[in-house]
Amino acid sequence: MLDFTFTEEQEILRESIRKFAEREITPKIPEMMKQRKIPDEVFKGLARMNLLGMTASEEYGGMNADAVTTGIVAEEIAKADPTASIPVLFLVDNAWTYLVNKYGTKELKDELLPKVTKGETLVGIASTEPNFGSDIGSMTSHATKEGENYKLSGEKSFISLIRDIKERTGGFVTVIKTAPSMGTRGVTLFFLPYSDETFDVSYIQEMGREGSSWGSFRFSDVELSKKYIIGEENRGFNIIHEGFEFARGLISVISAGAALKAIDNGVNYLKTRKAFGREIGRYEGLQFQLAEDVAKMETARLLGYNALWTYDQEQRHGKFTRFDVSKKIAEAKLLSTTWAFDAINDALQWQGAYGYSKDCPEEWALRGIRSFQLAEGSKEIMKVIIARETLGKDFIK
Repeated sequence: MLDFTFTEEQEILRESIRKFAEREITPKIPEMMKQRKIPDEVFKGLARMNLLGMTASEEYGGMNADAVTTGIVAEEIAKADPTASIPVLFLVDNAWTYLVNKYGTKELKDELLPKVTKGETLVGIASTEPNFGSDIGSMTSHATKEGENYKLSGEKSFISLIRDIKERTGGFVTVIKTAPSMGTRGVTLFFLPYSDETFDVSYIQEMGREGSSWGSFRFSDVELSKKYIIGEENRGFNIIHEGFEFARGLISVISAGAALKAIDNGVNYLKTRKAFGREIGRYEGLQFQLAEDVAKMETARLLGYNALWTYDQEQRHGKFTRFDVSKKIAEAKLLSTTWAFDAINDALQWQGAYGYSKDCPEEWALRGIRSFQLAEGSKEIMKVIIARETLGKDFIK
């Protein structure tokens, strides 16, 4: 039996998020872009709606939300914020909260998760380093064990939400070498709490996503107890990919939602803008372009939700394998981010000179969505994953 419908509860949630986003997010976007910061009112609104840390267990104040339900919220937020700034906040916090909730020690969860679900703090991800992105085995950040504790040193770069996490004394899920001679089999996942005393932070200005802070940090001899280990020592490589795949699935539906909203805006323009005596939407060339964009983005949206559903089936019901999930997620992220960028660019083009102005939401969206072709694994890495699972590992280095 195939069923492509959402549950009644999910549809009710979608409608409530849509109303919330239209009322409390969309009107704040110009202010956010001017200040280059997500307004506190928006942050408080997300917390009030229980959207921060919604993937945490109910005992910590979360919803125990599955991936599909989290995707529904992500899509609606993406339609409300063309810059992709608030969607980044939402997806990072929830994907990595999920990993802490699943693999974190009880001591860590008791300390961290109630604050996350109340909106008092944030969970981020810090894996990229100056000389590597997706190649975790090449990292230089390392930890040494001293008794029951660990001392961590290294550098992480291109980290989203770095200012927000600093201001709210949150922390980062981060991957560190604990047995360098073992390669990827010798890395451990830690939760690294932010501290002014131990972090040397620098900021980077993004091409888009004006409200989402971005930067790097160095840390040296940061002492952590074993309660901050996520999962088991030297098992971090496998565990972190569960977080990446959740985040990639959310990026897929965010990209589709943003592009479909841009198409809606473009359609309004096609229906009202006249050239040579008739609405430009009557020209077949633009109609064919529109038709392709609609078909691609509705397909991408379905791929995204199918990927999130597959993730849920593997995580919650033991169906499918990790490799099945990796392939589905990679397919969705590759096509959704690529097609979304093209569709938004078309919607911008239809609007002529206005589309090139800083007042046009599609100009904001084009720069924001472009980041998702890099974030949480570049589109080239998605192709490697798809090829690996199609050909078999013997054909991939």
